[in-house]
Amino acid sequence: MTSRERLLRVLGGQEPDRVPVWMLFPREQFGSYVDVYRLPAYAEVAPFIYAESDWLDRRSLAAPYLFTTAAAFESQIRHDGETEVTSARLHTPYGPLEQEARHDPGSSAHWHTRYLLRELSDLEKALAIPYQPPRPDLTDYLAAAGRLGEAGLMMVNMSTPIESVSGYAAPEDLALWIATDLPALTRFTDVAFERQYRFLEEALRLGAGPVFFVTGTEFVAPPLASPAVFRRLCTHYNAPLFELIHRYGGRVIVHHHGRARAVLEAIVESGADGVQPIEEPPVGDMPLADAKQLMAGRTCIVGSVQYDDISRLDEEEFDALVRRQVADGATGGGMILAPTAGPYEANIGLRHARNLRRMVEIARESRYPLSGR
Repeated sequence: MTSRERLLRVLGGQEPDRVPVWMLFPREQFGSYVDVYRLPAYAEVAPFIYAESDWLDRRSLAAPYLFTTAAAFESQIRHDGETEVTSARLHTPYGPLEQEARHDPGSSAHWHTRYLLRELSDLEKALAIPYQPPRPDLTDYLAAAGRLGEAGLMMVNMSTPIESVSGYAAPEDLALWIATDLPALTRFTDVAFERQYRFLEEALRLGAGPVFFVTGTEFVAPPLASPAVFRRLCTHYNAPLFELIHRYGGRVIVHHHGRARAVLEAIVESGADGVQPIEEPPVGDMPLADAKQLMAGRTCIVGSVQYDDISRLDEEEFDALVRRQVADGATGGGMILAPTAGPYEANIGLRHARNLRRMVEIARESRYPLSGR
């Protein structure tokens, strides 16, 4: 069975020949991660993962803010020591909006020191930008699909309407707006949804997919927002977006860090074909066995070895952890073994590299029917 066939089977609710393993490495350079093919720390393990793991080749389709080509940022880059600082200005009919972000050269980490949206009135400023629908450009995406072949599945990196706010506002401001003026927030996300739906449908028509890696749910999950607000700001939009993807034969993996117990059922009900990661205590609140009970036959577990465990655990402890997770999550199918995060550090130790390799080896040994622990 090829990696492509294996992944399609498990995301379609069928049992494959063995447990698939996706290591979140970039197939080629991807901005969320360091360049594992050029860094000395990955020199031995990266070629092994490239050759032996199952690939979900994550790529982004360029789209302007709020899906309008009239939203053009003016950017300037400077350096503060080794840190790269990017200042950007977005012009609107009601005045400019400005943001500043910093990037750590020793990793793929970045953070905001000034947010684009700082007042509720800034939402109205952004909506006042004329709507000029963009056309998806799949030239590079389709070329990458041709290079990937049977080694895996292409996967579109897809934000959701709430990220038109959460990606541009401080978390404390978003929490305050949810508590004090949810209607103003939903007026904004309603517009973002309508525009994204149009862009997504055109991208699907042009050949995007078959997998979509969907972000955003973790930013309005408890404790920041209640389950009811989560359904209004996430499920309300995600369900029709996911239905559209399914109509074109695609699959959806929802990316959700942290405590998921209060909203996992809503994510499953929205039509997710997979959830990555399911984080066990103490980082999250869902033991894999509990998640399997809720998701079995409905949604695939994609995960869930904690990134810090890869660096921290010795050989015996790490192997036992991975084998226990396979036993808890993969019985009867419905699991893609994966870490909770991809390679964001430029330097990793020998233990980390060894444990990455062992994840792949254990998955390749875990053939169906599984023999238990």
